[in-house]
Amino acid sequence: MLQQHALSVLDSGANVFVTGAPGAGKTYVLNEFIGKARQNGRSVAVTASTGIAATHINGQTLHSWSGVGVATALTDELLKRIRPRRRKAVSHTDVLVIDEVSMLPAWLFDMVDHVCRNLRNNPAPFGGLQVVLSGDFFQLPPVARHLRGEATFDPLTEQLRRTYFDAGKNPDGFITESFAWKELDIKICYLTEQHRQDDGQLLTVLTDIREGDVTQEDHTVLSERIGRRLTEGQVAVHLFPVNRQADVLNDVELAKLEGEEHAFDAQFAGPSNLIDRLRKSVLAPEHLVLKKGAAVMALRNDPDHQFVNGSLGKVSGFARDSKGGWPIVEFDNGNTVVMKPADWQMMDGETVLASVSQVPLRCAWAITIHKSQGMTLDRAVMNLKRSFAPGMGYVALSRVESLDGLFLEDISERAFLVSPDAVKLDAVLRSESKTVDSQLATQGSDSFSTQDLALF
Repeated sequence: MLQQHALSVLDSGANVFVTGAPGAGKTYVLNEFIGKARQNGRSVAVTASTGIAATHINGQTLHSWSGVGVATALTDELLKRIRPRRRKAVSHTDVLVIDEVSMLPAWLFDMVDHVCRNLRNNPAPFGGLQVVLSGDFFQLPPVARHLRGEATFDPLTEQLRRTYFDAGKNPDGFITESFAWKELDIKICYLTEQHRQDDGQLLTVLTDIREGDVTQEDHTVLSERIGRRLTEGQVAVHLFPVNRQADVLNDVELAKLEGEEHAFDAQFAGPSNLIDRLRKSVLAPEHLVLKKGAAVMALRNDPDHQFVNGSLGKVSGFARDSKGGWPIVEFDNGNTVVMKPADWQMMDGETVLASVSQVPLRCAWAITIHKSQGMTLDRAVMNLKRSFAPGMGYVALSRVESLDGLFLEDISERAFLVSPDAVKLDAVLRSESKTVDSQLATQGSDSFSTQDLALF
């Protein structure tokens, strides 16, 4: 489905799932829809499954917006606590956007559904809200808390788990396993354009991984990238499975540089509990230390289009003005920019709840694969021999725009693993999207409506 067709479906008022491969333009479609909806006077709540994902779209976590927090069961006591805090905001919302839904478990999706019905006093799914979902099930999946090593107990009650099992559903699975999914009558918009990878070999590899049909040629294409070295002056991000590895490399490389250190401290505004959440989710370091020559990565899109989230460059110096010496970055795209602080905000609809202001840079020698999700990188170095979760290798490989930007240290068969459920589900989603697209072609986007969609 083309982006403009997806926007027509969204504008019709239907509940929609916007999906597609990395680089298909899911975030662009979301932003276009959100902007238009707000211009038309609709109240849009922008949320995501994780704090990091929420900062990419200037939203808040679904847990925070709904008031459920870290709870795993919707008790009467919890509803009593949520009602006075969240009833007004939830009741006044017209559209609920949830991004990066691949990491959202079915039970939590159902829990928020019940909260919305209760707070809005409306028995319809999600209390009658238009629900707009976005994500890619081939990326990092939900992780059951009791499987993370954080606890040895099942967070869900036996009764709740049995309710799902009796219905043939997995509460820890994708949101398609939720009871709310079917009730919402969600229309699928599977974007098929490609705006990230080129039309070459890397895109073929990623497509084969998605289809669960990795060929010998795919292995050969990737093996030829093993051992490739950066040319002198090139900057690339090293992607690691865990934080510790990324932090160590960044510290080591920064220490190698001669010259004076320049430190930039983040400025926070808002209640302390919300600031604590922002600290965990904003990718910009709270205490940023740079030197001339440091490899850096931009963490925001520039309104003037001089760089985007994930652009790489080097610090060439520090500007002198009345407020101090902001870093001057020579980006690989040829632009030289004085990097001044940007704001990350936790929003409730269009209300700013808390914010952090920091220079939108971090050292770019290394980052975790998890934190790279949603980014487009010019070049990346990765060792995929230790990939330990389905989708991790796929997320890492899909961060770069072309094969020329991929530098592999090693790879194993585990890097090709994606969720078997995602492979099965993908065929269904593609088929349903084609049905909606056919309806668009028959009726025309101008006359497309929720009544038309009800035919399917």
